[in-house]
Amino acid sequence: MHILLSFRNVRPPSRAALGLFDPASGRFRMALELPPGGLRCDGLGGLALAGRTLWVASSPFRHLGEAEPSLLALRADDLMPEARYRLGGLAGVSALCWHEATLYVLSSGSGEVVAFRADSGRLVDPDDRFSWRPRIAVEGRADPELTDLAFFRNELYASAVDRLGPDAFLFNVTRDAIAARALQDPQSLAVLGDALGYAAGRFGAVHLLGEDFSPSRSAGLEGDCRGLCLADGSAFASSTTPDGRCLLHRLAPDDLAVERIETLPVEGLEVAALLPVEGAGAWPDPPESLWFETFGEGI
Repeated sequence: MHILLSFRNVRPPSRAALGLFDPASGRFRMALELPPGGLRCDGLGGLALAGRTLWVASSPFRHLGEAEPSLLALRADDLMPEARYRLGGLAGVSALCWHEATLYVLSSGSGEVVAFRADSGRLVDPDDRFSWRPRIAVEGRADPELTDLAFFRNELYASAVDRLGPDAFLFNVTRDAIAARALQDPQSLAVLGDALGYAAGRFGAVHLLGEDFSPSRSAGLEGDCRGLCLADGSAFASSTTPDGRCLLHRLAPDDLAVERIETLPVEGLEVAALLPVEGAGAWPDPPESLWFETFGEGI
């Protein structure tokens, strides 16, 4: 079991795209890097694993003159590219979620969750999409910026912060309802055991939610907290400190007690998402950049 990290808002001299952390040994390495000679995009975003396919969201490819994000389909056993889809009409794809042959794409820029049918590493019809927006946004009662997605007890949830005020929400997308509000800057959602938890962004914390989605356990962490997952029997949360250190916190899943803090050998990087993966030992080491250099030329 490894933890895959995607990095966003990447700036030279860093070329980070995907990082790989081994909880057993504590080893971290880059799994994919942006090519040298100028960045082609500002980094990656949401991650989702669907069988033999790793879905990855990327920011726009500037060298191709594109303004919309892309959805990348990579082979999960060696990270080689299989497909790329331009997501017209969407912006800021910060989260992906896979469930029952459907890929859910969260577009924070356009304020919607879009569902695509997918099969064998391909979107069945990229133009056939179902879109959901929070009712309070449609009715003009709030302007929620969606941040992350998670399936919990077979229902889809989305977190959001209100651009118009201090409120923050947990939406039940399946029921088109507000599950909770007054959250603390929820930037990442994850199922931790039998409960839903979230990383509280600028508040530097992880909160575990109870049956009524009110906080039942909390852990204070150093830095801006973004990225949360369950792996190797523990919860993992990432944070970036004001001095640019990138930390990975290992927490007990039941009470969020801090078990270990790893300082990753990167500086000034902002984690976008964490994803547990199996079988990553065969991935290229050192990472390949050829895949990124050829995007846009046809796969």
